Amino acid sequence: MRILVSSLFVLSLCGSCKYQIVVSPPWQKTPNNGVVAFRTAAFQDKLDSARLNKRPVFLDFYTSWCGPCKMMDRETFTDQDVANLLNKEFVSLKVNAEKGEGIALAKTYGVEVYPTLVFINKDGEVVKREGLHSAGKFIKAAKKVL
Repeated sequence: MRILVSSLFVLSLCGSCKYQIVVSPPWQKTPNNGVVAFRTAAFQDKLDSARLNKRPVFLDFYTSWCGPCKMMDRETFTDQDVANLLNKEFVSLKVNAEKGEGIALAKTYGVEVYPTLVFINKDGEVVKREGLHSAGKFIKAAKKVL
C-alpha cells in the first residue's frame, strides 16, 4: 500500500509525466453497461425530444458536495433494473443545481434539498417529486409516473 501511495505521489509531482489518473462519475458510462444514460444537453432540447417521443422526463437535481446524491449515483443509478426502466421509458437529465442552466431549473421546480428527483410530463409540468431512494423504491415511484 505504501508503495502505491508513494508511486502516485511521485507521478503527481512529475511535470513531464504523461500519466493521468481519471475518475469518472458512474452516470458518464455507456448506457449498455447497466447505468442510467443521463443526458447533458440543454433542458429545452430534452423537453422537445420528450414531446416528440411521447416520454416523460426524469430530472435528477444534485450538487457536487451532496453525499446522498453520490450514494444514489453509486447504488441506485447503476442498478440494472433502474437503468433499464429509465433508459427505455424516460428522457433522463442530471442537473447540477449550482451551475449554469441548473440554477434556474432548480428555482423553477422549487428544489431546496438534494437530491431532488423530479418527474415531469412532456409539457414540463411536475407529475411526481421524490427524494433519496433505494433502487427498489425508486422503481416503484417511477412506475407510478408511467
